Amino acid sequence: MNVLKVTHDDFDLTVDCNNFISTFNKALSKQPDIQIATSYRAENARLWVSNPLSKIDIEESGQPTSPVFFENKDYFIGVTFKKGRSVSRASFHSRLREVEDKFYFRPDIAFLSGTINYGNDLGQSDLILRYEIDNSVREFALHFEVFPTKLDYRSDFNCIVSDIEREYPYLVLDFLRKTYSGFKTGSSPNTDLIWWQVFGGLYEDFLGSAHFILNKPHNRIVKRSRYVPADRLVRWTSTLEEEFCQFKRVPEHRYFAEYKTLSTDTPENRFFKHAVTQTLRRYKKVRSFISDNFANQISDGFRGEMAEIGKRLEVISNHSFFKSISPFKGIRQESLVLSKGSGYSNIYRCWVVLNRGLEFLEGIQKIELKNIADLYQIWCFLEIKGMLQSLLQKESPDEIELAEIQIKDFVFKIERGVKSRVSFRQPNGGIVDLFHDYSYAKDRNQQVRSFTVAQRPDIVLRITRNDLKDDYVFTYLYDAKYRLQSDDDPNSPDSPPDDAINQMHRYRDAIYYLNKEKNKPEKEVIGAYILFPGAGSADTIVHSDYYRSIEQVNIGAFPLRPNDRVNRIFLERHLEQILRVDSNDVLNGVSPQKLMSYEVTNPFILIGFVKPDSYEPCFLSATPFYYTGKGKPRHVGRQDLRYFAPYQKGIGITEYFEILEISFASRNSIEGLPPTTANEEDSERMVIVLGNRIRLPQPVRPMAAPNPYLYTTLSFLRNPKDNRIETFPSDGIKRIRLV
Repeated sequence: MNVLKVTHDDFDLTVDCNNFISTFNKALSKQPDIQIATSYRAENARLWVSNPLSKIDIEESGQPTSPVFFENKDYFIGVTFKKGRSVSRASFHSRLREVEDKFYFRPDIAFLSGTINYGNDLGQSDLILRYEIDNSVREFALHFEVFPTKLDYRSDFNCIVSDIEREYPYLVLDFLRKTYSGFKTGSSPNTDLIWWQVFGGLYEDFLGSAHFILNKPHNRIVKRSRYVPADRLVRWTSTLEEEFCQFKRVPEHRYFAEYKTLSTDTPENRFFKHAVTQTLRRYKKVRSFISDNFANQISDGFRGEMAEIGKRLEVISNHSFFKSISPFKGIRQESLVLSKGSGYSNIYRCWVVLNRGLEFLEGIQKIELKNIADLYQIWCFLEIKGMLQSLLQKESPDEIELAEIQIKDFVFKIERGVKSRVSFRQPNGGIVDLFHDYSYAKDRNQQVRSFTVAQRPDIVLRITRNDLKDDYVFTYLYDAKYRLQSDDDPNSPDSPPDDAINQMHRYRDAIYYLNKEKNKPEKEVIGAYILFPGAGSADTIVHSDYYRSIEQVNIGAFPLRPNDRVNRIFLERHLEQILRVDSNDVLNGVSPQKLMSYEVTNPFILIGFVKPDSYEPCFLSATPFYYTGKGKPRHVGRQDLRYFAPYQKGIGITEYFEILEISFASRNSIEGLPPTTANEEDSERMVIVLGNRIRLPQPVRPMAAPNPYLYTTLSFLRNPKDNRIETFPSDGIKRIRLV
């Protein structure tokens, strides 16, 4: 389908795109005002834009109209030169070799054609056509914007960029992209990347103004002095007359004389010399870096253009005019010449702009940004961070360790595999850690790792709980995908791609926790989810497969877009749930392998009364143990009875132990016990051998005192209310079913 046409005196240019109507409708669903969202500029030409709603071509008149260039679409561009024009060369100029290589000129039929795909690059762009007619090189430029189909370009894209810029200054910037955005100069620090991109829009003004100054430099009248013979004196003073009378018989005597003359060695010209010298020095440095590090990416035309600009700067800096100009030592007072003088004011403006940073506001500086897929991933991490901060009612993270922003190839990047971490501490002692770009490698020294190949999810959320065990860690993974199933299938609703969901299954199957005590890998990941820029009604999302699967198998997806306050509630509710839910509920929600069941996560605990004189020999010995009286607890030996907690009168419960072994012995055969009455020495007692000791943060008391035994659960013991725990009597445990 023909989507754009340009008629010029020398040629006709057409742009065609397959399946354009479905792409336009997809973008329309995210951007209701898309029909008046953009404009085009093409000098000395007439331009028609296709409107898929009205199905007519509308001539561009400078008024807002609809876009035709969208992300990830192939566009066929053909340029037919008109008969009677002798065209010897024609090409689309670009700094990128991959763009220039896609176009081919056939001089026999005077036709230039090729394809271009902007991928995930959004923003403004230019098609620059250069051709030669009758030995005259001409240039034509078409200016337009590349729009997204998954986001609102004006609000969502700007929100993503500004959110990232606020947390990671300069991380949004990139180099050698097909599009650019408008920035204003600001007070932030200047970098080589910023300098280079700003210079690209200023160098013609800079060079033109420099030539203007060299042809008509500013000068001023200055006083000079010299010693001259008497016949060269122009103005006689009384002092000179007296000196002449004294030395009139000495013809070789020289007399001191002052005169006025025009001089170009002014503060303004010293600044001009400094600006040219420093600009050339920085230009040569950055150009050399680009030529060496991006040799395979830049086009021959761009390489030649860089060389030509360098030559022009060299010619200016070596001009004989500068030989009489003194070194620049700063500007001590305001200069009307620099602020208003022809040529000088432009050089001064360019110098100021080149040496300032950027401010993310709509401006005239053409700055290239990272593609939207990379920006979306970083933004999702910042969004989850913000949600956690709000849910936990924190003004800021308790700890923050953002990965250092590296300048690689003078582009700002987060070093691959170096994680960022923000941490929040909860009042109950829990810790919430959020990681970006976390890597699970095959490192034998790591307890959590991959045993096959390295796994690198975009975002990792680790919640450390103490309600069942100390440092019980639950891991949730999130991958940000700026893709939709409808990218490949126009009839598909907004849903994550199948391969992205499959990746979540691979993460959960590949990342393991190595329990050193059991020496057996255990699966680490509780849930894994896709974050994608989907839209749709809440009812549609609730009934979608990707959302329902979260409750069933803890793998699925959440739609997440800037400014979508309705559907972001699904991710917020999910985060709130996993922050508030008990560990027991989490573990019981994990599906076991076929024909297997997981161990009880919230087992029963036996509470036994301990006399003061029995505590030290029983619980402080090398092998701690507990022995019963003549009356024995009924339920020892149950699989779901895993721990013993000693209760001391006046103190309460301060610790609990794992139950390792149960045996029976007579009272007098148990070593280290205090003496007792003779009629109790041969009575049978139950001996419970204890293992690992777990101390409680503070003593707790059961609702009722043991007489002599009570039962409770691990969650009750770990989460007392006002230092009191719920318990069951000896016969009450029969009616309790742990789930």
